[in-house]
Amino acid sequence: MYRLVCVGLLMGALLPRFSMAKDQVVNVYSFRQAELINPIIEQFTQETGIKVNVVSGKADVLLQRLIKDGEDSFADVLLTSDVARLEGAKTLNLLQPIPSNNILENVPKQLRDPDGHWVGLSVRARAIFYSKERVAIDAITSYQDLTDPQWQGKICARQGGHFYNRSLVASFIYNYGKAWSENWIKMFVKNLAMRPHGGDRDQIRKVSNGQCDLAIANSYYYGMLSASKKPADRRAYANVGIIFPRDNAFGTHINISGVAITQAAKNKKNATQFIEFLTTKRVQALYAKLNYEYPIRQGVNPNGLLSSWGALSGDADAVLHLTKYHQLANEMISKSHW
Repeated sequence: MYRLVCVGLLMGALLPRFSMAKDQVVNVYSFRQAELINPIIEQFTQETGIKVNVVSGKADVLLQRLIKDGEDSFADVLLTSDVARLEGAKTLNLLQPIPSNNILENVPKQLRDPDGHWVGLSVRARAIFYSKERVAIDAITSYQDLTDPQWQGKICARQGGHFYNRSLVASFIYNYGKAWSENWIKMFVKNLAMRPHGGDRDQIRKVSNGQCDLAIANSYYYGMLSASKKPADRRAYANVGIIFPRDNAFGTHINISGVAITQAAKNKKNATQFIEFLTTKRVQALYAKLNYEYPIRQGVNPNGLLSSWGALSGDADAVLHLTKYHQLANEMISKSHW
C-alpha cells in the first residue's frame, strides 16, 4: 500500500483529492522513504510557500499507478533510486523534459538524461565490505579479487536478480564485455558463503557476525548502520570496513538517485522549482547527508562520515549505459543461480 507523508496535513485516505494546479503545491511520487527528505521538503515550503505532498511506495507499484492514471495522474515529480527506473519511466512515456537550463547545468552530463527527461540527485557506491578482524584492508582492491579461490565460502551477497546487482553486472558488461562478465559471475557464485537472502544491511551484519568475511552492498546502508538505534547495528559498523574497488582503469561501480517531471504534471512550474531547489549546492549537501550518499554537484563535499571512508573514484562513464545491459545481466545472473 501507499504511505503518504504530508507537509500540509494531507491524509492517506484523501489520495484522490491531491491539490490541483490552482494551488501552490507540488505532488511527488517517491520510490524512497519520504522521511529521508522531510527536512528538505519543510525548508522548500518555508522558502517558497509551495506545499509538497509525497506518496512513497514500491517502485513497481507507483509506476503502475502512473501508467493506469495516465493524463489524470496527480503526480508532478518522480523521485527514484536507480537509473534503470528513470530510464524505464522515460521509455514508457511517463516523463517530460525538464524545462530548466539551470538544473541541467547543475548536474554533470554523465549523470543526467541526454534528452533532459531526468537528472541525478545523489550517488551511491556498490562497495565491498570486509571483516576488520579477519581480512587485511589491502587484501581486496578490485571486484575481480572477489573471484579468487581464497574467498571460497566467505562472501555474502543479496540475490543476484536485485536491481543493485543487475546494475553492477551491467557495468561489467559495458566495461569488459559479456564473456568476462559471465566468468566473473561463475567464479563469484562459487565463493558465496550461503544461499543469498536478505537486504544489503543484512550482508554487512553477516560479516560482523562471522557468517562471512566479505560482502557487497551499497555504501549508504553502511552509513545507516552507523546511526541505527540498535546497538548490534552500530557494532556491525564498527566491526566492518569499506573498500571502494578499482578494476583496471575503471572506478567503483556507482548508481544514482534521481528526479524527473511526470508527463501528466499539473504543477509543472512548481515541479521545476522543486527540482532546481534540490540541485542547489546548499541543498545538495543536506540531501546527501540525510541519505548517506554523495552529492551530485561538483564542488560539494561529502559529509565527514563519508569522507572518513576514503576517496571514492566512481565509474560515472558507465551510468548512462547501464539500462541497455540490464536484461542481458539479468539473463546471465539467472543462469548462475545467484
